[in-house]
Amino acid sequence: MFDMIDESGSDLSRFGYKVKKVDSLGTSVAKLCVDDKSKSEKLGLDEGEYFIFSCPKIYESKEVAHLVSALLFETFDKLLKNLNGKRTLVVGLGNPEIWADCLGKSVVDCIEIDALKENNHIFKFCPNIFFSTGINTFDMVAILAKGLEIECIIVVDSLATNSLDRLGKSIQISSAGMTPGSAVNNLGKKINFENTGCSCFSIGVPFMLFAKEGTEEEILLAPKDIHENVLEMGKVIADALNMLLCQ
Repeated sequence: MFDMIDESGSDLSRFGYKVKKVDSLGTSVAKLCVDDKSKSEKLGLDEGEYFIFSCPKIYESKEVAHLVSALLFETFDKLLKNLNGKRTLVVGLGNPEIWADCLGKSVVDCIEIDALKENNHIFKFCPNIFFSTGINTFDMVAILAKGLEIECIIVVDSLATNSLDRLGKSIQISSAGMTPGSAVNNLGKKINFENTGCSCFSIGVPFMLFAKEGTEEEILLAPKDIHENVLEMGKVIADALNMLLCQ
């Protein structure tokens, strides 16, 4: 099982995966377009566009943080075409009581809305986890999307990685949507266009580590001081989304 597409074990370069270096501090942007059923089946990925931003120095340099926000905005702007004025729901997935799993809440808390504005078209929501609510995450999102006549859903969640070096230092964006709880094998219904009727985009950052013990695959959470990185990364992503949504 994998969350980050470049940890799938496949040679993605054969399918058009390209990496572009952005600065001298190791920041790079990679892209993969899964544009047909055959490629989707071979890779085990849903059809859509995938981007991975690698930023190993993001917590050491404000310049890198600003650069990543700008890169994210440019990518969102291209992916979410003609978003201006569309009714958009930003969903923060994860468990808000566990730092390594609360990126979604961190981002949503920083999203700017004007709830009293007559023509407000930006909405945000953190559904919490099934074991805390007894309600499937997909069902809550689908109900809101229908009731609020949402046209675009942006889902944010913490991911898992096989690499200690990329914890909190990679950002993955996809136009294929997201399955809540996929990192912990809680395979619910995917939040995507097919299931919601809305354009769906996902944003994820690996703050959890996959580790194998014998034949069992377990998840080890990141170090206890990870909360600072979660808050900072949440601000970086939210800054890009705010620029996008407030155009």
